[in-house]
Amino acid sequence: MSQLAVRRDPGYEQRLRRLMELAIRRYNRYRGAESRARLLKIQGDRAYVVFEGSFCATCGINDWVDDLRYTLEDLGAEAELVAVVEPPEPSEFYDYRIGVFRVKRIPENLDELEREEQELEEYLSSPSE
Repeated sequence: MSQLAVRRDPGYEQRLRRLMELAIRRYNRYRGAESRARLLKIQGDRAYVVFEGSFCATCGINDWVDDLRYTLEDLGAEAELVAVVEPPEPSEFYDYRIGVFRVKRIPENLDELEREEQELEEYLSSPSE
């Protein structure tokens, strides 16, 4: 088998999709006021994510994209940001970027992480007494 043809188990892309959706939910909870992420597509070990929003004028816009990598790492994944697709006209301000993430390792405890995230979302959405 050549180095270019990497064999993956058939459920890899589905597990990667679940991981990315979990990371994006967490990312949007904490950064959603200025940047919102949305999964565009999964292709092999790459995830394409659209980031939209007003972003922060004092921060580098691409820092908002790279923050999703830290969210993935907090979940136990190993990932790298391999590209940021910029708007076509650099002289104009656009309120989106596309981040391309290569995920090298998906955590084994994905079911547990999803359950914990659901419990946290339920807790945060319940009325306080």
